[in-house]
Amino acid sequence: MEVKDVVLEEKLPAKVTKWSKVRKFLTYEIKLELTPYQEKVFGEVHDFWHQEVTWKSFKEFWLQDIEITL
Repeated sequence: MEVKDVVLEEKLPAKVTKWSKVRKFLTYEIKLELTPYQEKVFGEVHDFWHQEVTWKSFKEFWLQDIEITL
């Protein structure tokens, strides 16, 4: 039993510090599986946030005619 304890102790850090806890939390791997609909929505949101904004597109958006009917 002593040999197993020594090998186990060599693999473990000597002391668990705050930094090792933070590092473990920040490097935790997350894997998401999305449905086809979720992938579509995620792609549309991504495209919206990463679209190129130019003065021309900004002006066209704000100066467009909006028709309000009641």
